[in-house]
Amino acid sequence: MSFSFAKHETFYIRDGWLNKGIQAILDNPNIFLDDEAPEELGLGKNMVRSLRFWMKASGIADEFVGRRTIQELSYFGQLVSQYDPYQELDGTIWFLHHNLISNSEMTTTWYWFFNHYIPTRFTYDEFLSRLKSWLNTQMSEDDKTVADSSLRKDFDCLIKTYLPSQQDTSPEDTLESPLTTLGLLSAYTDFDEETGKKVKAYRLENGSPDNIHPLVLLYVLLKAQQSSNRCEASQVGLQIALREPGNVGRTFNIKPTDFEDILSQLNDRYPQWRVQLTRTGGLDQLTLPHISAETVMKHYYVEQADAAEEVQTWSRTLKV
Repeated sequence: MSFSFAKHETFYIRDGWLNKGIQAILDNPNIFLDDEAPEELGLGKNMVRSLRFWMKASGIADEFVGRRTIQELSYFGQLVSQYDPYQELDGTIWFLHHNLISNSEMTTTWYWFFNHYIPTRFTYDEFLSRLKSWLNTQMSEDDKTVADSSLRKDFDCLIKTYLPSQQDTSPEDTLESPLTTLGLLSAYTDFDEETGKKVKAYRLENGSPDNIHPLVLLYVLLKAQQSSNRCEASQVGLQIALREPGNVGRTFNIKPTDFEDILSQLNDRYPQWRVQLTRTGGLDQLTLPHISAETVMKHYYVEQADAAEEVQTWSRTLKV
């Protein structure tokens, strides 16, 4: 497993950045290596490099290296461009989050934090200590030592990705990250008994079932099957789904009862894609439908677009 740290140039995903990147790629696939990129994108050079990184890490774009290095929209990026260019849907934000925490190579700290650390409460020092310990178990003697400064940059960036900005933010940080709407991180002041001082602490919060669409949940279940080379298997253990890196339990950080509630909604609203939970002999199994994760993602966006059109039609009727 290869790792990378602090490739984001210290900049988290800003609101509006991904749409800016999508439009730029559609106009010029070579935009991120173009000398005019800062002027075209209205960003500084470091921010351009950061946006290039986030377009890949978030799964919005794929990068191809050849005579010219270009970026092209992924299947997910095409759907976002067509149906949710401003990332206003909860499903889009969850898809982005899922891609970040499943990408062990590009966003290693995100992958570790949500799939292996999974703290209920943590401080800056605890975060770095546990991350270093995990890296020591994963890296060989031939691997380069990761600088503490890179880990600190990842900590700061991850926090700003998920935690709404506090007071005294700098002008360049006035734009929130769209992932703050997931409510996965909160901050508070704690008391450190060893030093006798107050310290800033954080909580990893459970995902709210209110903003997890059943189709988004199904997508993650099916995507995990594909990523784990189980796409030919129609069954997966419930505990695997809840504990496996990148699967539903780690992606949404939800309680088992909330997972089963969303599963019931899925089965009620989409009986053609029913997920059967079977409990026999202490072995809980999920039987998944034979459909691709990409098909489910497309259906989610089409359904959301149809619902928005119905609302607009109803609104126009009222005005008449």
